Amino acid sequence: MSFRLINNIPVVTAKLQREAKRLVRDTGARIKQTAIDSIEEGDKSGRIYLKGKAPKMGKRGKKLKDRRKEHIASAPGEPPATDSGQLVGSIDYEMTGEASAVVGTNVEHGMHTEFGTSRGMAPRPWLGPAFEEATESFEQGLKELLK
Repeated sequence: MSFRLINNIPVVTAKLQREAKRLVRDTGARIKQTAIDSIEEGDKSGRIYLKGKAPKMGKRGKKLKDRRKEHIASAPGEPPATDSGQLVGSIDYEMTGEASAVVGTNVEHGMHTEFGTSRGMAPRPWLGPAFEEATESFEQGLKELLK
């Protein structure tokens, strides 16, 4: 009777790297979508106001139709209410390595809404909660990889 030992470490390592990369990519996509959903679909309970310019008087002194839209702002602690769509349209994720990614935005007011400002605007977090929501499933995925 004899035993033959085969070194499968390179194969197992490559598979682990592929699966870790997939897990990070999928988690990045999930964080992105959760952040977008919280802005677009979350209930807002802040100030209500009309958005847009007030109508001017038309020719012959006739008042033009008011085309302003009602806007419900977010209250402190809620994800920001979407206004122009600029923040939502800028949220993205990028793989920065074999098993690392960055999720965020390149618009300046994204940071202001997330953390608040020194001028008195309270935080309206949207990215941190999305990250927290994805943490448990990411950790579970890592455990599954290492079984």
